[in-house]
Amino acid sequence: MRSSLLLAACLLLSARLPAAEPSALERLAACLTGTFSSADQARGDQNFRNVTLHVAPVWADRTDGPWLYAEQALADAPDHPYRQRLYQLATRADSSLECRVFDLPDPIAATGAWKDPSRLGSLKPAGLAAQDTCTLILRAQPDGSFKGGTEGKGWINTLRGASYASAEITITAKETIIWERGYNASATQVWGSIHGGYVFMRTE
Repeated sequence: MRSSLLLAACLLLSARLPAAEPSALERLAACLTGTFSSADQARGDQNFRNVTLHVAPVWADRTDGPWLYAEQALADAPDHPYRQRLYQLATRADSSLECRVFDLPDPIAATGAWKDPSRLGSLKPAGLAAQDTCTLILRAQPDGSFKGGTEGKGWINTLRGASYASAEITITAKETIIWERGYNASATQVWGSIHGGYVFMRTE
């Protein structure tokens, strides 16, 4: 009888305990995951194109993540993405968050993997090429968003005569804003928008 009462008391206390709040890392992964579109921005500003962004979690059983697969394509060419990457999220010693960027060994074979991430199950981090200079550093904001990007001139980039590039990013539960720009050795911008970042609104 006494053991039954103790069990009932324990169950009652556990029922009253609040659910654990998700960590900043978990919130960031949730905000990044989903399908997003720049259609609204493209309709109102001809400087931007209609782009679809898909992000899906992969390798959920790994403890060095979260890991995410990202695929970007023009809305009128969804089966021909122009960017496919894997992201590894982690918490840094100073409590900021890190997003490491990896290239896929065979991007064409991975096309559409956001629909079925198990297709990437045979890949291993050791077989990926890390874009170490393109690591994004993000910090949680009081309003629940995340802001950050690359730091200094660390992102080495040679596209269209560039010497380095920068990326600024703002992430909320509803949208992801990405502004990427390339600069030559004289710090003159040689690629990327001069009108601001792409605004990807969550569609589902």
